[in-house]
Amino acid sequence: MKKVLYVDDEPNNLLLLQLSLGRWFNVVTTDIPKDALALIDSEKIQVLITDQRMPGMTGIELAEKVKSLYPSVIIIILTAFDDNDVMLKAINLGGIFRYLLKPWDINDLKQTLNSAFEAYDLRKKNINLINDLLEKNRQIQTAYNKISELKNKLEEENIQLKEEYKQNALIGEIIGKSKALKTVLKQLEQIARSDSSVLLLGETGTGKELFAKAIHKLSVRRDKIMVNINCAAIPETLIESELFGHEKGAFTGASQLKYGKFEIADKGTLFLDEIGELPINLQPKLLRVLQEKEFERLGNNKVQKTDIRLIAATNRNLEQEIEKGKFRSDLYYRLNILPITIPPLRDRKEDIPLLVHFFMDKFNRKSGKQIDTILKSTLNKLMEYHWPGNIRELENVIERAHVLSVNNKLDIGSWFKPQAEISNHSSEIVSLDENEKQYITHVLRQTKWKIRGENGAAEILQIHPSTLESRMKKLGIERPV
Repeated sequence: MKKVLYVDDEPNNLLLLQLSLGRWFNVVTTDIPKDALALIDSEKIQVLITDQRMPGMTGIELAEKVKSLYPSVIIIILTAFDDNDVMLKAINLGGIFRYLLKPWDINDLKQTLNSAFEAYDLRKKNINLINDLLEKNRQIQTAYNKISELKNKLEEENIQLKEEYKQNALIGEIIGKSKALKTVLKQLEQIARSDSSVLLLGETGTGKELFAKAIHKLSVRRDKIMVNINCAAIPETLIESELFGHEKGAFTGASQLKYGKFEIADKGTLFLDEIGELPINLQPKLLRVLQEKEFERLGNNKVQKTDIRLIAATNRNLEQEIEKGKFRSDLYYRLNILPITIPPLRDRKEDIPLLVHFFMDKFNRKSGKQIDTILKSTLNKLMEYHWPGNIRELENVIERAHVLSVNNKLDIGSWFKPQAEISNHSSEIVSLDENEKQYITHVLRQTKWKIRGENGAAEILQIHPSTLESRMKKLGIERPV
């Protein structure tokens, strides 16, 4: 019901208005102005009619309080006096719906109240709308603040991720989180900033070439070329020409000018893999290039200048090679300025699960298969293995298992017998040469001594067949009769 509060210090006026309007409105009255505020609150008053001249508080003063505390209430002021000053004050106050003179006309007052209640409904809707808008604005501001906070956090994380991505991109396919690997990677980052020669030491299959690429990508020469050469894969008669180049006619078969790797790698990085296989007669020439930054092509005495950063790698103990007379000590000391020893896979076994999934993804992309599951028991079997061939052997095992698996689960078949290998290696510590000999023999047995072609030992070991034959001869590996 529509509720009206009438405030007047004359009780007769209160009674008269209540009797006159009671048929249409719920009229609440009081002759004490200061009680009006409590009644508005308790009775949920919508329209206030107040006399102007009252002891203790005028109608204008009451209107000011009501307007401040209950802005939705419609205010009508009545007075028996034609007081222009009061009317002007009411107009200046604002928010006064009507200013009426006594005595009122009942029909006029009824119509005024009907209009007042309509105005109340509109004002209430507007206030609700404004409150809704304010609340929505508050929510938007809160959301904006949250978005700004998340944006700042995201930017911080993005910067961090970019640095991590940049670092991972530079490191390349070096997968792992083991303490042994992290130690080497930290050392690698420090060394990469230098321009001195680097010597990578480690067993066959530990990924020395990946580390060399990472050093190049982290170095100041990252925008220049990196040239790779495997000293063990090139016949001794051709290695000098590969390194230093030759002029046309320098020797039989030299039909045209050939630029050597030192010339091609100028301003960049030269990676000499298997440096321990470099012929002893070429080692002084290599030392000269490293010290003097100059060389001559075969068949030409003109001195060529070169500016390269050398990274060398070997799986041999060069100090033992020096004692055997197979490697020059002065060259060793020149190469061994910044040595990095890459840990074998058996010393970083916690990286095996990451490597397995990396290789699974790699072969999935290559073959179109979708193998994404490996049993814990299978993974445990891989973790228990000694891995004499290191990561290269692990990759070959995963590739073979990937080819032979028929569903989404990686199946390591009975052909993988880690226990035999563990017992073979756990009983004694053997030399690096013996370790390599055992591993190559193991692969040859698996391929039934097939060296060349698809699924041959050379393909599994990822080396040239002639290099494998050279290694077999050097290590004394012979096919059983």
